[in-house]
Amino acid sequence: MSTSSTNNKSQQLNARFPHEVVNDMEASLKADETKAQFIVTAVRGEIARRLADGAADNPLLSSLDALEQVEAIGVTASEEINRLVSVAREELQRRQHKKAKEEPEV
Repeated sequence: MSTSSTNNKSQQLNARFPHEVVNDMEASLKADETKAQFIVTAVRGEIARRLADGAADNPLLSSLDALEQVEAIGVTASEEINRLVSVAREELQRRQHKKAKEEPEV
């Protein structure tokens, strides 16, 4: 029997939680989910969130961050495309007007 808090699969940690946090955690446990499983899942999620917060050097963005970036890029691209279409439309109208002036009336 192991007397150490560390074995080849895990490490035991001791932490104190406020009563309301424990009550909320117990109330939100899924069927057959242990407190340890809940805590490990929560810690992994927090680690991923913190890594994504420093995502400048980290290629792994959370899906929400990625979607926000896609939205921002899409809005910028849309604005640029609208400007390009506007310039092309104005140039087309200018050329059509010039061509109409140059054509002899029959």
